[in-house]
Amino acid sequence: MAFEQDRRRFARAEAAWPATIITSHGQLPGETKSISQVGVSIHCQDLPPIGRECRLEIQPPGHQPITVSAKSIWAVETDLAEISSPFVVGFEFEYISEGDAHFLGEVIAEQQ
Repeated sequence: MAFEQDRRRFARAEAAWPATIITSHGQLPGETKSISQVGVSIHCQDLPPIGRECRLEIQPPGHQPITVSAKSIWAVETDLAEISSPFVVGFEFEYISEGDAHFLGEVIAEQQ
């Protein structure tokens, strides 16, 4: 329920950027679906452990990679039409640099 409230409180931007989910079990490639200054949803083929901390590497076009510490907080299966990415996973940022948070704020403002 707290995440539902956060989703309403923080503006989000639609963004289809390459992303890598790095867990203690390895790396999972993905693509961002939407992003805010406090979290991101990522399309991925394999499901990472929910409720665990991990590292995310997100590659916005024309910008240096964004590396954050995050916790996976929810996951859903997508429609069968999206077989290449059967899951969408929501992550809450545990740590993001000020510069990266500022950059995301600018991206979000451009879409508003």
